[in-house]
Amino acid sequence: MLERHEMEAFLALAEELHFGRTAERLHVSTARVSQTIAKLERRVGAPLFHRTSHRVELAPLGRDLYDEVRPAWDRISAAVVRAVEPGRGVTGTLRVAFTGRAAGQLLVAAAQEFRARHPDCDVQI
Repeated sequence: MLERHEMEAFLALAEELHFGRTAERLHVSTARVSQTIAKLERRVGAPLFHRTSHRVELAPLGRDLYDEVRPAWDRISAAVVRAVEPGRGVTGTLRVAFTGRAAGQLLVAAAQEFRARHPDCDVQI
């Protein structure tokens, strides 16, 4: 299961292709981004990025993961915002769906976090 901060670091680095800018964007240290990406790559079992001292680029597996996860992450984020916005009085039912295994893992983690923060709201996947 991937953690939220791992996904955020992966997506930001895939877009920035620079550890320093990614760290700035996420308000963490460059070392933290590097450690997070290394942990994610160990979990996945393959490199997601090719790095040199002057350059960062997505590996083919990283590109595939990005292409599949980015739209799902955007939909999950938007769904959570829509659920939270009405005066922070979060109640009712949130129904969400996904396609693809990676999106499903992400959605389950997001749903668990949402449930923990808003116990009066039912989340249906």
